[in-house]
Amino acid sequence: MDETPVIIIGGGPVGLATALDLAWRGRRSTVLEQDPGTGLVMLAKAGTLNERTLEILRRWGMADAVANYGFPDDFPRDNIYCTSLNGFLIGRDPVPSTRDRKLPEGCTEMLRKCPQFVFDPMLAKAVLDTGLVDLRYNARFDDIAQDAEGVTVTYTDRTSGRRVALRAPYAVACDGSASRARESLGIAFDGLLLSYSVSAMVKVGKLSDHHPLPEGERYMFIGEQGTWANLSSVDGKELWRFTLIGSDHRVDLEKLDMTAEIRRAFGREDIPFEVLRYMPWRRSQGVARTFRAGRVLLAGDSAHTTSPTGGHGLNTGLGDSWGAGWMLDALLGGWGGPGLLEAYGAERKPVAIRNSSTSTRNFNVWTGSSEDWALVMQAGAAGDAARARVGAHLSASLYQEWHSLGVGMGYRYEGSPIIVADGTPATPDDPSVYIQTARPGHRAPHVWLAPGRSTIDLFGKSFVLLRFGATPADSGPLEAAASACGMPLQVVDIDHPEAKRLYERRMVLVRPDDHVAWRGDTLPADAQALIDTVRGARQAGAA
Repeated sequence: MDETPVIIIGGGPVGLATALDLAWRGRRSTVLEQDPGTGLVMLAKAGTLNERTLEILRRWGMADAVANYGFPDDFPRDNIYCTSLNGFLIGRDPVPSTRDRKLPEGCTEMLRKCPQFVFDPMLAKAVLDTGLVDLRYNARFDDIAQDAEGVTVTYTDRTSGRRVALRAPYAVACDGSASRARESLGIAFDGLLLSYSVSAMVKVGKLSDHHPLPEGERYMFIGEQGTWANLSSVDGKELWRFTLIGSDHRVDLEKLDMTAEIRRAFGREDIPFEVLRYMPWRRSQGVARTFRAGRVLLAGDSAHTTSPTGGHGLNTGLGDSWGAGWMLDALLGGWGGPGLLEAYGAERKPVAIRNSSTSTRNFNVWTGSSEDWALVMQAGAAGDAARARVGAHLSASLYQEWHSLGVGMGYRYEGSPIIVADGTPATPDDPSVYIQTARPGHRAPHVWLAPGRSTIDLFGKSFVLLRFGATPADSGPLEAAASACGMPLQVVDIDHPEAKRLYERRMVLVRPDDHVAWRGDTLPADAQALIDTVRGARQAGAA
């Protein structure tokens, strides 16, 4: 039987990110992926990495590679509503190009476009370059069992046909929405079917030469029954993802004429294009009953599914990796308590429900109906008026889909057993607006301490106690308590007016995942109880 510190089931982006985060922390792992390689097929999947994800990639040394992979900085990111590319213009939501966009307040990195068929191989290379990850392709998951000491995963080597048993203290299931690992663990999955859709990767040279509409990143096609398809730029050049919205019935691929559907969207018969690949998929909002079974955590689509209307699925999954990584590192290091495993689900499940619910709301706007839909194809004054009303409605209702900084940056871990609440009121949870706060459970505020150096850069591999002001508060008891249980703790003194204003207290304890665990002007009477709470060794509230 092989042995490894952590078994990661599934070598998609979330599985690879989990392995990369563990390696960044110095931990070995083994990844089991049933496919023969990474990025071997160009799939029409995710393409937007948000500000929070880029901030995480910055830690792993990947942010620059993603930013510079080749998506044109001057490509307009507008969203266009129309009946077809050569039909009626219904509305337009302008979104600045990368070149014209400013770094959002409170962020260290900007949102980037990077198609998943480019991003996944980047992750795989970064994982292999660490030398700490055993990435096993052609490894088909069979079963999982666990006891008080660890987890045993059995898989079949698809090359040799040999069955292999692998043993580890912990495992993370990242094997997708139809997760066999989740099923093997007996974890129920509650899902809401939104539609059966079909997406195609389409290659077309200089699309803007073939229609009179403004150039944009996404075109939504509106008909008498509402939005029936959309076309999104993949690389800012010649690759586009065309998606048929579908219905609650499975699409019969033998009867589907994808070429005809694309020509309908183009509004002309003579535009040359090539369909590289198309695939049916199930659009849903779903969540596992629990994100943890014993020593096994669920992450990514194994734990939650999200409509792509907003681009939150992959980003939420990578957030799972960032959250699980430091907790597993703490457990393997012997200083993390068993409460960390329970805290993982308590923290990440509400975020998944929040983000997927936002995406479902967007989808419902896409497919909503009104009397005006029936008139959008009609020429003349009545059609013009109907199109204007539909465009105004879509622009107002979908603002949060195109501007979702609050979704990516503003989630908080309310009620987590390893967060010590301070009784202060929560900031508004607006999908489009991010308000920085050092309230426990929130992501620690970003402040530039020097050119290119943020407060965020202080965090990642240990707990960090920030002490503010010209005369730092006494933190000796807290340092001693951390040392007594082996919890890594770095003390950083900051005499910076803006940072002091944002953090609001003389002392703020920040976790390795950048979230505030505790803050106060003085230490509690029992510093050991505080340390034991934030490291998962006792119940919250005891400190």
